[in-house]
Amino acid sequence: MKLFPITVFILGLISTFLPAQTTNPAPATPVAPAAAPAPAFRKDPFSDPLIKQVQARHQKAVDGDTKETKALTADLEKWTKQQPNNHLLQVYLGSAYTLCSRDAWIGPGKLTYLQNGGKTMDAAVTADPNNPAVRFVRAINYFSLPAIFGKRQTARDDFQLLLKQIEGTVKTPYTLNVETRQAIYYYAGLSFKQLDQDKQAKEAWTSGLKLNPASPLGVKIQAKLKD
Repeated sequence: MKLFPITVFILGLISTFLPAQTTNPAPATPVAPAAAPAPAFRKDPFSDPLIKQVQARHQKAVDGDTKETKALTADLEKWTKQQPNNHLLQVYLGSAYTLCSRDAWIGPGKLTYLQNGGKTMDAAVTADPNNPAVRFVRAINYFSLPAIFGKRQTARDDFQLLLKQIEGTVKTPYTLNVETRQAIYYYAGLSFKQLDQDKQAKEAWTSGLKLNPASPLGVKIQAKLKD
């Protein structure tokens, strides 16, 4: 039982009036256990070697390489089964499905790919909501879809949360490198501009530019700010 200071003081007074042989010393106040160390921040998810490969292949698919799109989709389906808790692979699979929809002939299959893509990306974000990399992939994908699919508001909301994460107002267990943070600012600005939120777009681009004005993204940001 933990004794508060006033209790110890009172017991001390009582003991001075009792015979020595009947004195019962107050038990020592237990020492509180040391606080557990704060959890270490995890490195940028995009720095993982496998993810770097996925990124490069995904970019080829985005650029119109239909063979790479099919091959990457097949590999991601295999890898997500092998690593069911790797939600960054999962969100890339969802993005790959949307690219398959782009390449498919007009018909039911085209819509099915797109629906599966959205469901897969949404499931990844739901399963790992504090992972900025997972949310970022979905945000870029939804930002890129035509307005008819109604995903642009979700993209904007994702980017708003991502900005709060990299600015520290919303906690995340990940430490993102400069390149990733600048990319978030760049695409967030594009998303805001897409919805005619010019002030927010300018603020995002201005913050991103400060990180590295000389980088390729920094040059793109400067061009956007001049428009």
